[in-house]
Amino acid sequence: MTTETETPEQITDAWREAIAARRIQAAEGQAVPGAQVSRPTRDEMTRRNFIRLSFWSGLGLTLLGTVAATLDFLYPRGIKGFGGPVPAGNATEYPRGGDPQHNIIGQFWLMNLDPNETRAGGSGGGAGMLALWHRCPHLGCTVPWRSGFTYEGDQGWFRCPCHGSTYTKSGIRVFGPAPRSMTTMKVDIDDSGNLTVQTGDRLPGSPDNPQRAVDHPSLPT
Repeated sequence: MTTETETPEQITDAWREAIAARRIQAAEGQAVPGAQVSRPTRDEMTRRNFIRLSFWSGLGLTLLGTVAATLDFLYPRGIKGFGGPVPAGNATEYPRGGDPQHNIIGQFWLMNLDPNETRAGGSGGGAGMLALWHRCPHLGCTVPWRSGFTYEGDQGWFRCPCHGSTYTKSGIRVFGPAPRSMTTMKVDIDDSGNLTVQTGDRLPGSPDNPQRAVDHPSLPT
């Protein structure tokens, strides 16, 4: 009986294979550790917080700028025409007791009331310049001055063409569905007699409209 004898090279190769197998195989019951989750460092946390703060700060500034720009656009500046001061000529252009003059730009009637005009549709005792918004307090129709219109035997009234509301020269309601008298506007007169009507400064009409007239030495008498 012969026994095969292993050569030194064969023995060396066998040892190498055994060692390699032990390196790549885990023992039974032995857990192989997985990759550990690394926690962010203090520098990484600081960087993240800075990025978040920068984002929300930028968004807030953008929104604030948008709101400011919108308000700046909507804020009224240098209003011209209705809603602001409207030049209305000089006091010498308005004879005392004359018919009201219509200002289309300012949407008002302007007149120089004569306190001695005692007729029913007259001044109501008012003296000086009075501005009346031409809008009817009923439904907003433009009210014309009708010098030839007669009401209760007297000629010359404001008469609304929509529903017949009737007003005296000083804007006092005497007939119709309007709930009150015509709205008045503030009148300014400078030392030279130049007239400016503040169309944004309005007061609801009432029986005291004649007392709102503004007298001035430059007005014709």
